Amino acid sequence: MKNIRTYADDLMEFFHQRYKLQNKPHVHFQDDAKNGQNPLGKTAQYNPAEQSIAIFTTGRHVKDCLRSLAHELVHHMQNERGDLDGCGSTEPGYAQKDDHMREMEREAYEKGNMCFRDWEDRLKQLQETNYKTKARKGDAKMAYKEWRNGELNDMLMEKWGFKSKEGSFLTEGMATYDLSKADYATGQLEEAPEELDEEEKLEEEENTNPHSTEAKAAALEEKEDLKELKLRKTIRSIIKELV
Repeated sequence: MKNIRTYADDLMEFFHQRYKLQNKPHVHFQDDAKNGQNPLGKTAQYNPAEQSIAIFTTGRHVKDCLRSLAHELVHHMQNERGDLDGCGSTEPGYAQKDDHMREMEREAYEKGNMCFRDWEDRLKQLQETNYKTKARKGDAKMAYKEWRNGELNDMLMEKWGFKSKEGSFLTEGMATYDLSKADYATGQLEEAPEELDEEEKLEEEENTNPHSTEAKAAALEEKEDLKELKLRKTIRSIIKELV
C-alpha cells in the first residue's frame, strides 16, 4: 500500500502526543490473501509480549487499516499500564465472557476511533491550509507580474505615441473611438477623427509646398533618431527598476 507507512508513523506520533506512550510499538503490515478472502478474517492483532502490532492489508482501504492501527495502539497503551497482565484467553467470545477484557475492548473502540477521527480531521485541515496558502502565494505572484507587465506596457505605449486617451480605447486596427457618445443599447460607437502622423503631414505638405520637402524630411529623420535614442534610455531605466 502506497504511503501507508508514512501515514502510520504520523498517526502513532499523534497518539503518542495525546496519551504519552512509554515506547512506540513495532508495526508490521501483512499481506495475507487467504485471510483477505474471509469476510470475517483478521484485521489486526496486538502481541503484548513482543509489543508489536500486525495489520492485515489485503483487500482493504488504507484508511481502514489505519483505523485498525489506532485501535491496537490503545491495547498497547493498556499493556504499558499493566491492564493486560494475566489476561485470559482472547479466543472468539472473550469480549462477551470476560468483563475486564470487555472493558478493554470498549476503551479501544472508543479512544481508538476518536483519536483516529481527530488525527484525520487535523490532517485534512493542514492540507487545506497548505493548499490555500500556496494558492494565495500564486495569486500574489501573478498579480505582481500582471501589474509589472501592465506598467511596462503603458510606459512603452506612451513613449511610442500609442497611449490611448482618457475615455477612449484602441481596437486591433488602432482606430480611436469616443465612448462619451456610445449607445450601450445597440453597442454602436462613434469613431473619432484620426490625427495624421508625421509622415502623413509631410506628404500633405509636399503636395502643397514641394520646395521645402527635402529639408523637412531631413529634420524629421533627425527627430526620429532622437526619439529612438530617448526611448532606448527609457526602456533601460524601466528594466533596471523592475529587476
